Amino acid sequence: MGNATSRSAALPVLAQLGFQCAEADDPYAAMLELCRRPLAYRSLVLSLAGLYRDELQIIAAVKRRFPHVEIWLTQTDGRAAALAEANRAGADGLLSDEGLHPFATSAALAQTLPPESTRPAAVPESPPARQSPPAEPAPSEAVLTAEELRALLQDSPPTRTGPVPQEG
Repeated sequence: MGNATSRSAALPVLAQLGFQCAEADDPYAAMLELCRRPLAYRSLVLSLAGLYRDELQIIAAVKRRFPHVEIWLTQTDGRAAALAEANRAGADGLLSDEGLHPFATSAALAQTLPPESTRPAAVPESPPARQSPPAEPAPSEAVLTAEELRALLQDSPPTRTGPVPQEG
């Protein structure tokens, strides 16, 4: 995801690594494509040059909704604050001309945790209390996709312009 210039720099590197790519000009188009075909994508490459600071929320949203998708950042020169915020939001690493570079926290966590099958199962000390209802989505998180919202707006009932007929 990014402008044509930043994508043209990343595409050869991704092709060399064996990735097939779909391109998007902005984070909204990228998220829409990811929502349409969530299992078709394993990675999302975001150009920090093509994102406003408040659009970095796409990282946390993708990680929450699609935990199997890795998020890689490119065009990070001179964008230290955005890079740090993207790292906190859950980005997996950087994409440079040399390839993919995972963040140290992601790599260290992967090396320190044993595989799922060898970890002992957690045993609760007491039976769990009544489960709370699922949390409401955050106000900044979209509840409907653009297509769902468009369909709802088109299916709205017609409004009456004349007097309401009286029964009886």
